[in-house]
Amino acid sequence: MAGEYRYASLPLCVIDAVFSISARYSSTQNTVERFCQFSGWTLFAAARETRGPGEHSVHEFVAICENIVPKEMAASVYENRQRTSSRSGILKAEAVYLFCRALLSAGIDGFTDLTQERREFAEAIILGLPGQSSGIAFDYFLMLAGDDDLGKPDRRVQSFIGEALQMQNLPQPRQTSVLLRLAAKELRRRGQNWTSLTLDRAIWEYHRTNANLGL
Repeated sequence: MAGEYRYASLPLCVIDAVFSISARYSSTQNTVERFCQFSGWTLFAAARETRGPGEHSVHEFVAICENIVPKEMAASVYENRQRTSSRSGILKAEAVYLFCRALLSAGIDGFTDLTQERREFAEAIILGLPGQSSGIAFDYFLMLAGDDDLGKPDRRVQSFIGEALQMQNLPQPRQTSVLLRLAAKELRRRGQNWTSLTLDRAIWEYHRTNANLGL
């Protein structure tokens, strides 16, 4: 499994989820690594199953952010000034901070706090934040935090599903997530060990390989 699915601390999942939207994933990986270099945090745990609540908590991350304004976090820590939208979007550095504040409001400080009730509370808050209304970043955050029943509906996955189902238009992000779950469920019914996460990764790798081959 890719390294990002075993981040050592929950806030790293937030950084990745927010910065990866509409961006090259290599730039997102570099952004997470730069924060770890700045903070001295470990990037990956040995395994998802053994990381417990995580090496560092959400409240520790928020404490760091409260001592550095978003513009400085973007410029000097993340070295990434991307915004949530090209039109009036806020800095993703600020979006990460607001996302983490919302998690704390929902009682989520580490991996082991992600109960269904708290997840739903956090989702209700986060979908109201600037740049988060689609829910894509929130779903991807949950994937990175350990939920294998979700997929990240980026345009590669949307395009693949749209073509497979011969849809006239690309499926919407949430619709894509539902279709991924249904496809994985059907594959398991047929005796194949797929989850939304592994199916999402397979589609993503298929597109990347074909792009590299010029197909």
